[in-house]
Amino acid sequence: MTSIALSSLSGTQKTYAELLAQEYGYCCFLHYGLLPKDHKKREYQEQQQAFSEKLYRLATNQLKTPSEVLLDGPSLSYLGSMLIKQGCKVAFSTNFLKYPPEHKFDLIVIEGAYHYLEQLPLLNKAREMLKDSARLLIFGEYLDDDSELERSTLPNLSSMRQLSERLSYSVLQELNFSHDALYSIGQLKNIVDKRINEIGEVTSTLLLSQFRHLEEEYVRKRRSFNIFLLQKNSDPKGEYALAEYGAIDSFEPGEISELFEKSFGTKFNRDIWRWKYGLGEGKCIVARELKDGAIVSHYGGVPREIQYFGEPNIAIQVCDVMVLPEIRRQYGRGSLFFKTAATFLEREIGNTVKHLLGFGFPNQKAMNIALRLGLYEKTDDFVELIFPKPEEPNTTTFHLLPIDIANPQHQREIDKLWRSMKLDMSNGIIGDHHWRYIKYRYFDHPFYQANLYRSIFVNDESGNMLAVVVLKEHEKRMLIMDLICPVARMKIIISQLVHLIEESELKFWVTQGWMESVRTDQAIENQLGIEIPCNFWNPGPSPKLLYGAWWLTAGDMDFM
Repeated sequence: MTSIALSSLSGTQKTYAELLAQEYGYCCFLHYGLLPKDHKKREYQEQQQAFSEKLYRLATNQLKTPSEVLLDGPSLSYLGSMLIKQGCKVAFSTNFLKYPPEHKFDLIVIEGAYHYLEQLPLLNKAREMLKDSARLLIFGEYLDDDSELERSTLPNLSSMRQLSERLSYSVLQELNFSHDALYSIGQLKNIVDKRINEIGEVTSTLLLSQFRHLEEEYVRKRRSFNIFLLQKNSDPKGEYALAEYGAIDSFEPGEISELFEKSFGTKFNRDIWRWKYGLGEGKCIVARELKDGAIVSHYGGVPREIQYFGEPNIAIQVCDVMVLPEIRRQYGRGSLFFKTAATFLEREIGNTVKHLLGFGFPNQKAMNIALRLGLYEKTDDFVELIFPKPEEPNTTTFHLLPIDIANPQHQREIDKLWRSMKLDMSNGIIGDHHWRYIKYRYFDHPFYQANLYRSIFVNDESGNMLAVVVLKEHEKRMLIMDLICPVARMKIIISQLVHLIEESELKFWVTQGWMESVRTDQAIENQLGIEIPCNFWNPGPSPKLLYGAWWLTAGDMDFM
């Protein structure tokens, strides 16, 4: 058997391979082994070889010879030698996503130590490189239980099944070898104990800690070790069965302009797109009806650092949800809207991925469709408060000071006000409002160059900075985009602002759960017809927990 070149590995893989090389003189496999069926003790390397032979039997079942096979992964030399003996033409890869796509294969085998964000590009690339009705065998560790709030880089097992179907694969077999993996971890721990003098105390402590963590996740069934045998459908049925899905790096901004303009009836603005998806590090999923065709669907989002019931976390604001009008024939679970949205939600939002929460401001039609499809649930209503001009004369001693975002003192004052507001909202959810966010949201926004935002401090007679306020003219009133100050001070600030902003009435858009914090006696309440959604497609915090918790204002809307 061919030994793995340790110089080709790095990180944990290399440490693991070095351990096995200490034990056996060489390392041929990195994957787990098979439990001995006769329950007799076997060397761990024999168990690994038995697993490789299991892969061979799965791979060669109904495989015609001569066949062209691509093997991707460090542990597949032994499998390759068996396939070559059978008459197959075998190619090897160490980075499947960078492998030249021109060649077509009858079988692709992927050793799946990959990040969950790579699941879509891997399946896309394999579909492109497989001949009609050819097969993909992919094995590795998956996240089986994502019900707890605990991040993981593992690809999600449920998403793997759904994504395979979405990309027109048939799942021929799905096999679970978690018991074998758990037994293998026990074997590895024994090898560490045996080789502690050779590998050193630091390395042995590190490995044992890692193995105990793996063991614990297998015991509570959070992690699983699986083999998927998929077949590329040669003649997939249904609408958009050949749709090509991609992420933010799969297209240039100009490619989205026609879809944007047809969807929203407004001109595409490259600067705003760059602000959201470049400077704001936005994420998205796009769909093309066919490979290399025009983009016909887009589902995007902009990450947002938040305070989640007093603890830092990350959310993502869903935005730019678009489907080309001429293909909006239906909105069922076979629709392009559903497939694009579900793919985005599985990748970006939930208990185990980067963004715990999603939020947005969909129109009522989009919200109703997403509710019906099980993608969203409602967490609040977005309401408008109008503050009429006061009849009494202006006697306020407060005054307004324009914010200079480059001024370190102003930066410190914004952060000071944000810290006080954050403490007051520890029983809710709010996006971070430190000075860096204010700079990004308003001063870096293309609208700033057109003087559409007015960013000010509200100061008392002694010059103390009591609040940060951002205003924007909207439909003949001044809309309060953002208000940063202690919650107990908010009504006072608004009562003073109605005197200080003399040119027009004020209005404020805010989530209903926090409305009473800013509602003055004179305020007029209007419903905006906007419901605030949360992700309901994959596991995350419950809608009941989130209901009424979000503090959101017009400043949280990407299009205002």
